[in-house]
Amino acid sequence: MKVLYINGFKRSDGTKTNSYFEYLALKKIYRNVKIFNPEKFFLMPSITKRIFYHINPKILEPLLNRFFLSNIKEHYDIIYVSSTSSSYIGRSLLLSLKKKCNKIITLISDNPFGKRDKNRWKLYLEAAKFYDSTGTYYQSRVTMGNKFGVKNIKLINPPYQKGVHSRKKLSLKELRKLSCDISIIATWFPERGVFFKKLIDYGLKIKIYGNRWNKDPNYNLIKPYIALGHISHPLYSKIIQSAKISICLPSKDNFDGITRRSIEIPAIGTLLFAKRSKEHKKYFIENKEAIFFNSAKDCYRKCKFYLKNEKIRKKIAKRGNIKVTKILKADYLTSIKNFVKN
Repeated sequence: MKVLYINGFKRSDGTKTNSYFEYLALKKIYRNVKIFNPEKFFLMPSITKRIFYHINPKILEPLLNRFFLSNIKEHYDIIYVSSTSSSYIGRSLLLSLKKKCNKIITLISDNPFGKRDKNRWKLYLEAAKFYDSTGTYYQSRVTMGNKFGVKNIKLINPPYQKGVHSRKKLSLKELRKLSCDISIIATWFPERGVFFKKLIDYGLKIKIYGNRWNKDPNYNLIKPYIALGHISHPLYSKIIQSAKISICLPSKDNFDGITRRSIEIPAIGTLLFAKRSKEHKKYFIENKEAIFFNSAKDCYRKCKFYLKNEKIRKKIAKRGNIKVTKILKADYLTSIKNFVKN
């Protein structure tokens, strides 16, 4: 099998994206996997990507099409388009790419059907129904995708990466620096700012890691609890394992009921505290494998209880780990294999 994976792996800060784990899975499934990086098109990313979000990506469509087709000349059994890269491919380009493969598929981890990302997904929405298969981790994408005419859309497990989302050996310096009652790794959005400000006001000792928290209206008040910036591996796992509890809030604007972090936290071995949702209840038995909450006050009360009851906390965390790693087998290799093979 000859496979073309369309994606760039690096963020602007040079760290690798989660889609790199998709690529590693593909490499284990198929021997012959070639990469095409569309990010090379964006010589001035800050300008061209603003066009995608705030103006109209169709302005760049003719140039993008030429760039893709001048670089993709061979025929493939499968062309696999990453979530990010699918935003660069409109209807005419997708139909041209279909002539260069037996099957073209995409795994959507973002939400192209909502309004949070403004105009970013205009090209994808024109092409969406022409993919041979579309995968997603989120039930909301299946529901919304069907309304947009997306065919053969499949729900797969949000994944974790074996050997990466796992417990690490920590130095004494790391233990002193990272140990905390409650950790949160998340990008700032308004509703998250409100939620965690309430937890801080209730008196919980929390540590927040992530981007954009300096945009919060109460940033000066919550600043002591925040470490700004993207968290890459292996620090990501070290932060989660160093906390007694790790909180997961799926994106409200993206209509998420679960996230990859919902799986990564128990895979690392820490107790998952998650916003109650149909998806979380589908994956975990409440109070046996994870703890769910409805509000900041509900979260606070439960945090206080489980911080005081170490044996119960560790027992639930262990069950959550077994659910993710042994029962669901929600690792990238298994999840991607279930997508590409079915």
